[in-house]
Amino acid sequence: MSWRVAAALGALLVLAAAGIGLGGGRLFRPSPTPHTVSVTFTPAPTPSPSPLDEKTLFAQPLSAGCATASGVWLVTNGGGLLRYDGAEWAQVDGTLRSLTNVVCSKDTVYAVGLIGTVVVVDEQARQIRATDLTTQDLYGVSTLPDGALMVGTNGSVFVLDNGDFQIFAKGIDESLYDVVSFTLESAWAVGESGITYRLDARGWNPVGSGQSKSLRAIAATSPTEALAVGDGGTVVSWGQGAWRAARSGVDADLRDVLIEPGVWIAGDHGTLLVTSPTPSAPSSTRADATFRRIDLRTDCDLVSLFRRGDEVWVVGRTGLSGGVWALRTDGSLIRKWGNC
Repeated sequence: MSWRVAAALGALLVLAAAGIGLGGGRLFRPSPTPHTVSVTFTPAPTPSPSPLDEKTLFAQPLSAGCATASGVWLVTNGGGLLRYDGAEWAQVDGTLRSLTNVVCSKDTVYAVGLIGTVVVVDEQARQIRATDLTTQDLYGVSTLPDGALMVGTNGSVFVLDNGDFQIFAKGIDESLYDVVSFTLESAWAVGESGITYRLDARGWNPVGSGQSKSLRAIAATSPTEALAVGDGGTVVSWGQGAWRAARSGVDADLRDVLIEPGVWIAGDHGTLLVTSPTPSAPSSTRADATFRRIDLRTDCDLVSLFRRGDEVWVVGRTGLSGGVWALRTDGSLIRKWGNC
């Protein structure tokens, strides 16, 4: 973990009010004998990207984005898949799917959505595969070395490992909205009413966050350093074995968080927060760091953050339209696309 990330998280802990780190019993575990779910991927021919004018292309509600080694991908709620190759945007697939989140590895895209929709895009093979995994809605997805971990409503947890989907938890009742994973035995999940679960070799452990509002997103560089955000401006930081509440300075619902480079938080009504001083500032100035707002001059809800090289990308939506911003790490604008 870089000194910038460590300093940013450390500053949050300094700012934190006393939080509650309630450790519950280890009641919820991955199934001792993983149950392989019978899945048949819907075959899809290799699509030809459809060149569309920008206004038309972004006239759909964007949900989230991520970057592979060769492109940027956006998923939509009720629309298709969009891809940016570094020069122009195109609609790679126009199938109407209600997708809620997406993550990328070097050359693979994993997207999840409502009614158990899962889409896997292999950029090298130029292949798109899709299936309906469950009747539950899926909201969170995180990459693993050989697949992805997915979470959703009513305690749904699934893993894709070496091509097989498996149920990966039993007994969780709360809806889970996001997950960050490191290995098959190490992950964090967050959800409704401030619930958090930590996965280790012994199973899923419920850990009290001291919050009652839903947590919508979590980011971490290791199991011992994590940051989660949620409704009503909620921000909690995990460190030294406990969750602690940090002061965001806003009451908007927060939708996503990025902790490298620096801490970035996106939320409703154009809310974009970063730690101040900027990540490039000397560490000696960070002991009293606070959040500062970046004004993107939009009232769109900002729903997704991701890195692309040294850039930070922001995805926003309003009604049936969306927009995307590419920013430098100091918050200055590189380029904007779309209707926000």
